[in-house]
Amino acid sequence: MTLLEKMDRLVYATRLDRLIFMKMQPRAFRWTPLLVIAALIVGYVLMAKTGVAIAADFLIGWLIFYGAIVAAGLLRALGPRFTATVNRPLDERELMVKARAHATSGVVLAMIITLGCFYMASTGVPWLWHPQFMDWFNLGFGIQAVSTLLPTWIASWLEPAPVVDPDD
Repeated sequence: MTLLEKMDRLVYATRLDRLIFMKMQPRAFRWTPLLVIAALIVGYVLMAKTGVAIAADFLIGWLIFYGAIVAAGLLRALGPRFTATVNRPLDERELMVKARAHATSGVVLAMIITLGCFYMASTGVPWLWHPQFMDWFNLGFGIQAVSTLLPTWIASWLEPAPVVDPDD
């Protein structure tokens, strides 16, 4: 057995083929994205509050923050379908949900970033917190994770609730 055959068997044994080839049913994550957003905020606050990369609070915040970024990517991959494949194109309902979710999340992100710009304009106020270099870097990753997560969260709420079978 060659190396490629062994790697192929590993992919099928770990069931990663279902994720890669989108063979699974999409799920509606209604409350999980809210927990991931809360983890992003907590991790960012811990990192920004400490400011020193060798402090324990910074490392805990770093783990929480970047773990939430990975979780946001996983929720996007496992959540409602936004990407068509050759074998399964998006139907009209999925296209409508995708368009509404992305439009709504764009408006929400624009409002949040606009409020952040107004906050950053207050540089003359001494008691307010202002980001340093690494805070800006992490803030960029956080905005990227939220922009990945918001459409998934909104589309999950736009999905119809599962019907409970009274016979079960």
